[in-house]
Amino acid sequence: MMLACGGGLHGGRVYGRWPGLADADLSRGDLQVTTDYREVLAEFLQRRPAGLQADVFPDFIPAGGLGLFRAS
Repeated sequence: MMLACGGGLHGGRVYGRWPGLADADLSRGDLQVTTDYREVLAEFLQRRPAGLQADVFPDFIPAGGLGLFRAS
């Protein structure tokens, strides 16, 4: 679970997919991960100085963003 707070965010939303609680939907008894944490952090880093995202996650290519931030 991640929590994002701030004035530049689209608030009041839950991002992600609910996999369910059936035994077949669990991963060794735990909820499955549905959103890579790097997607969330990459979207934040893209709003910072150029190249910072590549420095933090050099081999990660974001899928396209979650839409967490409002246009500036």
